Amino acid sequence: MMSPDPSQLISQIPSPFLEDLLEISSSIRNYGGEAYLVGGSVRDLVLNKIPHEYDLAVSIHPEEILKIFKRTVPTGIKHGTITILFHDRSYELTTFRKDEDYIDGRRPETVQFGVSLSEDLNRRDFTMNALALDLRQKILVDEHSGIEDIQNSLIRTIGNPVSRFTEDGLRPVRAIRFVSTLGFKIHPDTEEAIETCRSVTAKVSPERIHDEFLKILRSKNPIEGFDLLKKHKTLELFTKTKLYSGDWDERKIGFSKLLQTSERSKLAYFLLSCFSEQSWLVDSSVFFKELKFSNQRTKDSQFLLKTLYSLFQLKEKLRSPSGLRSHLLHPVAQYAGKKELLNWCSELSLLWSAALNEDAFWFESAEEESKKNPPLLLSDLVIDGHLIREKFPELPAPKLGEALRSSLLSVLQDPNLNSADYLLDQIRKSL
Repeated sequence: MMSPDPSQLISQIPSPFLEDLLEISSSIRNYGGEAYLVGGSVRDLVLNKIPHEYDLAVSIHPEEILKIFKRTVPTGIKHGTITILFHDRSYELTTFRKDEDYIDGRRPETVQFGVSLSEDLNRRDFTMNALALDLRQKILVDEHSGIEDIQNSLIRTIGNPVSRFTEDGLRPVRAIRFVSTLGFKIHPDTEEAIETCRSVTAKVSPERIHDEFLKILRSKNPIEGFDLLKKHKTLELFTKTKLYSGDWDERKIGFSKLLQTSERSKLAYFLLSCFSEQSWLVDSSVFFKELKFSNQRTKDSQFLLKTLYSLFQLKEKLRSPSGLRSHLLHPVAQYAGKKELLNWCSELSLLWSAALNEDAFWFESAEEESKKNPPLLLSDLVIDGHLIREKFPELPAPKLGEALRSSLLSVLQDPNLNSADYLLDQIRKSL
């Protein structure tokens, strides 16, 4: 297989990033140092993708970087990493280093600067991430057959996989994530080490697992990544919840119908696939808490699944406008607001399709009904608590709330009943 032309790779870097990187590289060279574009950005260029970020490996020490560039942030200066702010864009510069004394299964206790580029590349995780590109001299450095592995869509560690994974327990999870984000396969020896090194992975913080989980969820190929997490029982290292008690193998294919939808919908579908219908709410609450999910992500995905299960049970009632208003439009408007009503209904229709492998027959009708802007919330009623109190001053507070809810139920059945005379008369009759 032919190695890609460095000039072609460099030409793929869009403006203004290329100009920035060339200027930064020149500044390093003028100081007597070396500078290379490294890691995922080079891998992405080889894959004809535009990188999300650009990291440089440099030969000069962190203290010298601080002298060369005016605007800097000492992001990880202990490990040789400094972020420079260049024309209001940020770039990470990391000094060539050799990592030593891994103790906690995550970070090296000490690092040694003053090493060569080869030694720096040798410390990296996977061959595909151990590429270096000299932007000024247009030289591509590949000392670990990374190009060949990329061309073969293969994820393989540099050197012994058990040693690499013992150094950093997050690396096995990153390998699984790359399966989803890149569509690659893991080399058999590397995958075997995922199982061998589970105890090291268990030392990683839940926050980092949370981040990798979301990257898999957002990817174009989440199924294979989730299958590997299941195969190696990776998530079970971080939660006491019983996972995969749902219909995982039957449900997982539905992810392919959700690739263009929101993160919250994909998360709701993961819950549907992973937990049993009887215990999903309790189990997912534990799962979200232990993996440090935000309250908003938790609430949104749980609301979607709760509503979806409700729609399954009320399937026949969704064939009428009143049923749609009462069981779909009202709860969604109450949770998300009327401005977001159609977006959430659309997401529920995609979840329905993914779960049942059939179109949501009710969505077009719901769309038409919502465009009529029917009264769906207490605030849409023509009467309010002040008017009820004025008309019925002796009505106790609990009864007042009950009267409003009863009025809304009537109006959800028939929007034409949203009349002050009618609703007040109904309240009068109930007294």
